[in-house]
Amino acid sequence: MKTERLKNSFFNSISNVLTLFTSTILSFILRTAFIKILGEQCLGIDGLFTNILSFLSLSELGISSVISFSLYKPLAERNKDKIDKLMSFYKNVYKKLAFLVLGFSLLLLPALKFIVKDYTVNYNIYFIYIFYVLDAVLSYFTSYKTILIEADQKNYLLTSIRIIFNFLTYGLQFAFLMATKNLYFYLAIKLIFRQIEKLVVNFYVSKKYPDVNFNCKKKVDKEDLKTIKENVNGILFHKLGNYAVNGTDNILISSIVNISAAGLYTNYLSLISIIKNFINGIITSATSSFGNLNVTDTIETKYNIFNIMNLVGFFSAGLFSLGIFHLINHFITIWVGNSYTLNVFCVFFISLNFYLMVLLQPVDTVKNSTGLYFKDRYVPILQAVINLVLSFILGKIYGLVGILASTAISYLLTVSWTKPYMIYKYVFNKNILFYLKQNLKNIVILLLSNGLIVLAFSLVSFKNLLLLFLVKGILVVMIFTSIFLLFNFKTKEFKFLYNLMKKQ
Repeated sequence: MKTERLKNSFFNSISNVLTLFTSTILSFILRTAFIKILGEQCLGIDGLFTNILSFLSLSELGISSVISFSLYKPLAERNKDKIDKLMSFYKNVYKKLAFLVLGFSLLLLPALKFIVKDYTVNYNIYFIYIFYVLDAVLSYFTSYKTILIEADQKNYLLTSIRIIFNFLTYGLQFAFLMATKNLYFYLAIKLIFRQIEKLVVNFYVSKKYPDVNFNCKKKVDKEDLKTIKENVNGILFHKLGNYAVNGTDNILISSIVNISAAGLYTNYLSLISIIKNFINGIITSATSSFGNLNVTDTIETKYNIFNIMNLVGFFSAGLFSLGIFHLINHFITIWVGNSYTLNVFCVFFISLNFYLMVLLQPVDTVKNSTGLYFKDRYVPILQAVINLVLSFILGKIYGLVGILASTAISYLLTVSWTKPYMIYKYVFNKNILFYLKQNLKNIVILLLSNGLIVLAFSLVSFKNLLLLFLVKGILVVMIFTSIFLLFNFKTKEFKFLYNLMKKQ
């Protein structure tokens, strides 16, 4: 079982990286064309409507995470009857949610003119909005089977399908954008091919699990339904809080500042999302495996695995947050021009928010895989209230910097310590001081690395921006990695990873 779990985690990580690598390269090329042809206001509208539909999709209530958690045990025990009931229940709930999202989306139509501030594009924003609505609504009918293969730790089997559709979708979007310079064609291609991809995945899952009855007429057992409802009630607060903190930036920026500022921030957000998705692809690929581990193994084993994940999480968060802070404006300048860059204070808070989010990924992986949703359900709401109140106050005073700073403050005051506290108390039965001590060491590593990076940069000067970017990037990697190894090479977690890489 342990060998199988390790193999699945490894293959899931590799498949996630491959899929993300292809989508990153292709989406980067496409985004470059989008910016050059359609401009920053269309980019801002794209980010804004993505945020709005993310909010409307909260009606999903996190039920996919809850069902995934509920599937770990029956999949480990090969309990076909329970799997059938859960998947049929999931399918029926998603059908109802599709109509719920459609209804709320249409009710929001009259308010769009108040949300989109100071826009001058020629496109009809209501028509554009409909494309985003259809994409979200149709996904409820076509995505429900994916949860089964993910919970069974076999997500890597979908890699080839996803890569093929990445090439098809991005390639056709790029071709039509270059040929027609029309936003409607761009959105229509994305809508059509995303839904075809989901249908193909559904067909593949049905063939892979021929014994599973997705139209089972039996009802979920009362005890299981009670657990699902309790977990849904718990995760709803987490979903609402997470959206209010991480999903409202473009809405706040476009309404408090303007749509052009939202467009500038969207460029940074897209680059951050690419990096974060790569890291998430590696760390969260272990979620289903940790769920299996939670069912079958000891507390000490779970704790040791978490510490290994945490070490990888900090290395990723530290390296990339320093890279973002010191290099992202260089990259934006090379990519689309200096006029698309933000000031150093904005960049600082962007990199800090990135660091805090990525640092919590291993913690979230454990929480999600153990079903620990209910006990700290009010904390995300508190975080959301702090974030929104500060965003309105600081946003009015300091603009974009104030909104970004509010996100960081809300993280530091709430979930940065409450989430670790929950898993240390209820999963590992240990004192959170172990975690806080480790994070204190991590802060020392970051500060020392940053000081050496600033010193090294002062000694580097090239007229060629691309060469300067590459040299500075190498320096960031070398300096941070050296300091990280100096502080961690003797730890048992690092020794485990080192020995694992030697065997590959």
